[in-house]
Amino acid sequence: MTSTRIPLYRVKGTHYECAHVIGKITREAIRHRIADDLTVLSPLFEYIQTEDGFNLYRDFAKTIRSLYPWYWDEINGLADGSEVPLEQILVLNFLNETQTAYKLSKDKQTSDETGEKGCTTVLLNRQDTNTFSLLHNEDHATALYMTGYLVEADIHSIEYNDGQRQSPDEKFIAYCYAGAIPGNGFGANKHSFAFALNGLYPNFVAHGRLPRQIVNRALLSVRNEEDLDRLLRISPVAFGFCINGAFFRDEHCLLNYEIGPNIKLANENFISKCRIINEGQKENKGNDQSETILNYLVHYNHYERLHKVIIQQKSLDSTYNRWKRGQEFGEIFTIDDAFRLLGDNENPSFPIFRIPSETDANSVTLCTAHFNFLTFELLVYQHNPKDNSSPSFVYNLNDLCIIK
Repeated sequence: MTSTRIPLYRVKGTHYECAHVIGKITREAIRHRIADDLTVLSPLFEYIQTEDGFNLYRDFAKTIRSLYPWYWDEINGLADGSEVPLEQILVLNFLNETQTAYKLSKDKQTSDETGEKGCTTVLLNRQDTNTFSLLHNEDHATALYMTGYLVEADIHSIEYNDGQRQSPDEKFIAYCYAGAIPGNGFGANKHSFAFALNGLYPNFVAHGRLPRQIVNRALLSVRNEEDLDRLLRISPVAFGFCINGAFFRDEHCLLNYEIGPNIKLANENFISKCRIINEGQKENKGNDQSETILNYLVHYNHYERLHKVIIQQKSLDSTYNRWKRGQEFGEIFTIDDAFRLLGDNENPSFPIFRIPSETDANSVTLCTAHFNFLTFELLVYQHNPKDNSSPSFVYNLNDLCIIK
């Protein structure tokens, strides 16, 4: 049963139609989110009216309409349905890029921590404990605590560019932020791809490329690992992010990607791919030059493999302190071990599981997601899973995926 704090909405139609319906349903939630986070958002709303901000968004819009016009329609449908100005909806969707560009324009690079609202993810693929799971704390601003929601969407394809292109048929479930299109939290699609994302924070924004929200949204349509790799090659990103995921019907391995813009080469991305394999998979590591890690991986909000080629923002105290705390836990063997880590709040200034406090009033753990790939379930926990092991929502992924 869905918790009242995190409702589930079901929509069907084109990209625009589905987003328009969601906009109408979440109209008040979007307005509450903006009002509750106005101290952060107001300078960004003003920034995009400046010449620098206008040019940044103009180039974003041009690139999105060229590469993924159906997602541009989705953003417009959300704005039209909610009756919230499109400019404000764009800020909510391009938040990381806008915050970084604004800080750089004001020379505020080191005064605030951009990554303070970042997530923590555990990937477990163990033969010894028979565990094949992805577990994830979804962390963000406290303004989203009462306004986040799940959406199950069945999106129909239509023609674009006078019939030369078609939007993808999509069916998925995803956790969404009020005012933003799906994709930047966690989700699963009908092709058995499930994922959770971590923000990464370069100290620059690459102009004329795609905001991460658009590339993250496209994850909900990928069909297989080859399709995913191609998406990341042909979609030039403006900022950084980390994908944690699995095609759980096809391959029993977990995937971790670190992605960021290569500003030395036009429309090129830095991509580091890693497979999390178990003992029985050592002899079949694949031939795509990806790295391999045995049994488990914990990822936070800093580049662990691309840090030598992407210069990160300096103020990332939260992610490094969470990483240090995670090292104290040692090896992760079971789901209970993962929950103990994800639920940890030993460090009052930089807890892994966040609740609003005097030292961290602006960020919170919105929920914890557990993709159990052995039982084909998505379990969502409204409270700290270390203290309360009963999920508030359980979703059968078999109902979503194409039966092969």
